[in-house]
Order: sequence, then structure tokens, then C-alpha cells
Amino acid sequence: MEKKHKIVVADDNINIRQNWLDILTDKGYQVSTVKDGYELLNYLRKESPEIIILDMIMPDKDGIEIFSSIKSIVPSSKIIIYTGFERYEHSVYAGIADKFLLKSDNPEILLKEIEELLEK
Repeated sequence: MEKKHKIVVADDNINIRQNWLDILTDKGYQVSTVKDGYELLNYLRKESPEIIILDMIMPDKDGIEIFSSIKSIVPSSKIIIYTGFERYEHSVYAGIADKFLLKSDNPEILLKEIEELLEK
């Protein structure tokens, strides 16, 4: 049996989490979702996903606050920043993330980026 690639989606918007859970599961990925940075850090202490889809702005602990912690807990995980805020496109975080996408981008772009990262 083929091993499913593990992906976690960290976003405070339940509709976005559910949408990506459905899409990525249909594509054959093993998908988990979390609603904020606290949940993501707890998840990463138990699991090592290959891909982390990270919203930058979330209540409580957001992607900015936990970015360096993510890399220290799961250094091999690839991080895709997935945000609604264009101002982060040229930020330090965008520069050290594996990919940067805007939520307004076509969903097919995210799927393509995931496939590319998994091939590396």
C-alpha cells in the first residue's frame, strides 16, 4: 500500500480548513487541520507532516509568532505561507518559507506547489 503524504492546514477560517481538507483528501493526501498556532505547535510535537500550509494572521498565536518554532520542531517539513495579505509577499517569512501564495490565487496553484515540493 502506498504511503499517503501528510499535510496540515493551519488557518483560523473554518471554511478554508474544510475546503482544503476536502480537496486534499480527494487528491489522496492524509490531511489534518488546526485553527491557530497553539494547535499547530501541539500537532507538530506529535506528527511530522511533509507540508504545512500556514496562514500568517490567526487569533492567539499566528504564523508570524510561531514560524521559527515550526522549523525547530520539524525542520524537514516544507512550509507554504497561505495568506490573504499581500504585504507579506516580500517579508522575511516569505523569503524563508518554501512557497508563498495568496488566498486569492487559483486553488490549482496551491495543488501544483504541493506536488512540486513533494517531488523534491
